[in-house]
Amino acid sequence: MSYRKNEAIPINPEQELPIVDCHAHFPDKEPYRKPTHSYESQYEFFFEKHNGQFIVSSSSYYNYDYLHEYTQIHEEIYLTVGCLKPSDRYGMDVVMEEHPHFIDIVENKRDTYVGIGEFGLDFHHGKTQSIRQEQIDYFKRVIQETKHLNKPYALHVRNATQRDVDQKNPNHEFNQRDFCNKIIVKILEEEGIKPEKVMWHCFSGPQEWGPKLAKLGYYISVPSSAYGFKRWRRNISGVPLDRLLTETDSCFQHPFKMGGFNTPANVKYAVAAIAYVNDMKQQEVAEKVLENARKFFDIS
Repeated sequence: MSYRKNEAIPINPEQELPIVDCHAHFPDKEPYRKPTHSYESQYEFFFEKHNGQFIVSSSSYYNYDYLHEYTQIHEEIYLTVGCLKPSDRYGMDVVMEEHPHFIDIVENKRDTYVGIGEFGLDFHHGKTQSIRQEQIDYFKRVIQETKHLNKPYALHVRNATQRDVDQKNPNHEFNQRDFCNKIIVKILEEEGIKPEKVMWHCFSGPQEWGPKLAKLGYYISVPSSAYGFKRWRRNISGVPLDRLLTETDSCFQHPFKMGGFNTPANVKYAVAAIAYVNDMKQQEVAEKVLENARKFFDIS
């Protein structure tokens, strides 16, 4: 999908807002996009321009050590601990090889992180019935083995689209446009997870699920790409401000174009998108979202 100028909102993000990026990545040796700016310069720019905070997420145990060291140097940055999920790229054998390391971190290094995630379901990068079932089973396992920690969760939830239909099982419920949402809510309820402890990172819909999840008490995280793409802004409609968080998902979810390298300071574009959709002042949105984030992650 290419960027179309008329999809962007007709307001500019304000500068020097008290912003918070609830989900970013500073990868070490992972196969992400090559940074256009050093992580140190991204950090300096964020705190030079904004009175706020941001949270980086490890994607696996081998990324944890690098990020933990970084957050020790920069105490204004917090860390969440994620894990792999079965996918077209990573088989269950790889996931289970890493699993003990992930559990060791979340169990024995609790004071080093403020949340668990990202992890979850992705039926775009897992298109077969077998992989999707493995994702569901592993998601439930992670919840069961970590819920006693009473840490908030950052969930990755990507439903199947028409392009992601399992061709060998085209009528299976896994192909439904909201199946991932339904099964995750079901598992969380069965395992007794309080909705206010769960953030739907980079919430991608379907649109009607935004107000539904907010009413249940879940937090919806709005990406910086909501500024430039209608399809992300639609998911905000009807979600009250006290259930919203903001993020960049750096280096992804650039506010202007697909494929651009994103940075935490661009979270101000998510604030502008929320303000535009709800006809509110950006300062008011920024202050409330920062308050929400501090409450959710229990940070000061």
